[in-house]
Amino acid sequence: MRTVVLLLLPAVLVGSSIPLVNQERSIGLFMIDGGPLLIAQEDDGKEILLIFLSETFEPSRIVRLAHVRPDRINDVALFDDELILVGHSSIRPNQRSVYVCLIDLDGNVLKQKLLNFPGAETWAEALVLDKEGIYLAGGYNTLKKGWFDAFLLKLDWNFEVVWSRTTGGLSDDWFHRVKRVDSQLLCVGSTESKTKGKADMLIVLYDENGRKIFETSFGGTDWDKAIDALEFNDRIFVLGWTNSHTPYRSGLLLEMSLGGKLIKEHLLDLGSDFSPSGLLAIEDWIIVYGVVWNRETRFDPVMLAINRDGSLHNKNIVPLSNDQTVRGVVLWAGQILIHGESDNPITGKDVFVLSLEIESVLMNVSGLD
Repeated sequence: MRTVVLLLLPAVLVGSSIPLVNQERSIGLFMIDGGPLLIAQEDDGKEILLIFLSETFEPSRIVRLAHVRPDRINDVALFDDELILVGHSSIRPNQRSVYVCLIDLDGNVLKQKLLNFPGAETWAEALVLDKEGIYLAGGYNTLKKGWFDAFLLKLDWNFEVVWSRTTGGLSDDWFHRVKRVDSQLLCVGSTESKTKGKADMLIVLYDENGRKIFETSFGGTDWDKAIDALEFNDRIFVLGWTNSHTPYRSGLLLEMSLGGKLIKEHLLDLGSDFSPSGLLAIEDWIIVYGVVWNRETRFDPVMLAINRDGSLHNKNIVPLSNDQTVRGVVLWAGQILIHGESDNPITGKDVFVLSLEIESVLMNVSGLD
């Protein structure tokens, strides 16, 4: 394990990179009674890892689920000291099916299921939970059709299908994230069938029974994709990336009414390739996180503080020695914890956890170029 403690003006950063034998991908980070818990999956062996960390993010215990090896886990949620993992695995070559698994914090598999939709290929990218069941968002492809529709699926707690919904057209469409907006389900992703350019941001709101409330898309002349969303200040904010407005990838933040009407678009142009990973709300701020090209050799983690009016207030770039990928963030004890992967010249890539002070991320205006 490599541990770094760096004093960066304006933020204090503490971080750990965890080099294991193989390449791993970070899936989720949770704060439990014993401290931080990082969920990861090996790229090649597909083994799932529960990595228990100290408060300084040093591994104290690693539990390997050697007998559970789905092709890919894309998302995980913690519920009553149990973990629900979703993604996909294969019934037969080149035919993915939604995979869902329930495990306890000791790594015991309590329940798992591969959901077979006859004549179709499916996968899940994200989930949300409530007492009624599990909602999965991803893609659905009838093998005769030849392209993907965006897919929303509700399961009960026995992993039985309650209902499923698709939306699409004559090209590929899929959902990347599903979020709660009151009792409703907001799904965001990308559409290539309802587009002004090569692909547009896809935004669909359903009620809890799967009835579509609104569907809209937004984009320019090139590639645009929505990757996250939240309700904030009685509005919906949808985050994505775009190649339609700059010669490099930039962030795009859409400000919408709760009824789906576009109010304003905010271009997050950082001057070089910026790949946002997600957003969250802290007090009166929206925090956007991802990675930005340092214009020389690597992608660095970046945190953006956005005002209530959608304008960029602060930018915090964390310069590290190798390429980084940011998967998600967690708020804990006045800190923002970032997890993802870091390039390693020996193993290929390692999972990592970094910590930034919330106050520094929000209030330092000197971080802007």
